[in-house]
Amino acid sequence: MRPEGQRLEALAERLRGVDPVLPSPAGKIRGWNLVAAAVEHSAARRPRGRPAWRLTLAAAAAGVLLALGAVSASANSLPDSPFYPIKGALEQVRGDLAFSPSDRLGFHLDLAQARLTEAEAMIARHRIDLADQALVSMDEQFQEAADVVAAERRAGPALAADLQHRLQQAIESHDRQLAGLQGEVSNPTAQQAIVRARDRAAQVLEGVANNAGNGNPGGNAAGKSQGQGQAQGSGKGSPTAHPTPKK
Repeated sequence: MRPEGQRLEALAERLRGVDPVLPSPAGKIRGWNLVAAAVEHSAARRPRGRPAWRLTLAAAAAGVLLALGAVSASANSLPDSPFYPIKGALEQVRGDLAFSPSDRLGFHLDLAQARLTEAEAMIARHRIDLADQALVSMDEQFQEAADVVAAERRAGPALAADLQHRLQQAIESHDRQLAGLQGEVSNPTAQQAIVRARDRAAQVLEGVANNAGNGNPGGNAAGKSQGQGQAQGSGKGSPTAHPTPKK
């Protein structure tokens, strides 16, 4: 019988000629769970004399695979998924790595689009509470993007104008999506959540335009002053105002 090292080397040579197959995230999770269960079973039945480092290495490898599987599964997770908090943590890491104004703006606009996608999915699943939270978070990302524009206006007006144009296009595009979604849903609570989201986004857009016109560097001030009588998203709960849905 050949030594273990030679057998492993021969197996590696054979595997090099096999085309890779990418399983789904759910399949990865199930596979890693089976690996972990096998490691536990092996630990319980480990014969005497077998090196303990092999078991430790196998357990560590299983842990790494499980972690990678969870990260992969969280990439497209929705607010009602147990992997959703991991998605939020990864988004935070990505935000910390966005250094330039353009990258920071793109980061917040990407998150706004992600929150809108999540809101649509939650409305389809009749989870209006989670849809409302996602829409609140979407508008918070727009405000964060507006703050990036305001900060850059003090340092570089030319770049600020380009960033403002990108933000304006994003808000207008999202408003069209929300308008279409509003016309499709029949749930009054969902319609009210959409109306509030559109109003908040319009306030952000108006605040950015006003700041560009009067040279005011404050990003949040304009949006807050114009939203006294309308719902503002806190990220911790649903807005309290319930205006009549727009037709």
